[in-house]
Amino acid sequence: MNEAQLRQSLVDVMRGWLGYSEANGKFQGIIDLYNTQRPLPRGYAVQYDDEWCATAVTAAGIAAGLHDIILPECSCSKMIALYQAQGRWMEDDGYVPQPGDIIMYDWEDDGQGDNIGAPNHVGVVSEVTSGTITVIEGNKGEEVASRTIAVNGRYIRGYCLPDYASKAQADEDPEYTQWVRHFERYRRELAAQAADPWAVPYIAQAIDAGLMADVGGTIERPRDFVTRQELATSLAAVGERIERGVK
Repeated sequence: MNEAQLRQSLVDVMRGWLGYSEANGKFQGIIDLYNTQRPLPRGYAVQYDDEWCATAVTAAGIAAGLHDIILPECSCSKMIALYQAQGRWMEDDGYVPQPGDIIMYDWEDDGQGDNIGAPNHVGVVSEVTSGTITVIEGNKGEEVASRTIAVNGRYIRGYCLPDYASKAQADEDPEYTQWVRHFERYRRELAAQAADPWAVPYIAQAIDAGLMADVGGTIERPRDFVTRQELATSLAAVGERIERGVK
């Protein structure tokens, strides 16, 4: 895969986990995956009652086959230290990230100058458009969910930059690579479009029924294609409601 595809593979894993939560218990699978590492970072097995944002990023790296460049940790500060040691830490709040970059937050940021506080949350950048960053985060309100934040916005602590280029394969088929880039561009354009008016009430019903991830009151990427893993997540939610006898 080329670099863009490697970046997207991490994003796709996080996107497939949208809606995994402490309430429905699915977050435990993320923690279980993290704990398959041998050896465990610092010898610590993450518990179900621990904070799990950094755990989710690491587990996504494992699921995407990128464990060697998504440096493994369950602590935000320890994760930053790993990337600093490899020269892959971006201290500048104003850096414009790419999908697959890892964003660190500091909720005590006063908004003055470059944030140098202690990090306390982390997520994976999924999209950057018109100065707005979309991030998918584990343990956001006790679930995997999305957030939007402005480039150089308040609370950005910095960025961990996995070395995707080191794993990217040389392009053997330039025509195919060009087609992939055009297709990815087309999907980004679709993702940026609002839902058709006729679909809005149905989207609201799906959100209210808990059948799809609620992202700021809307379904993320309403006009983009649905993946098999996203479809499976929605169908599983329907199945759970049927089992509970919920109409």
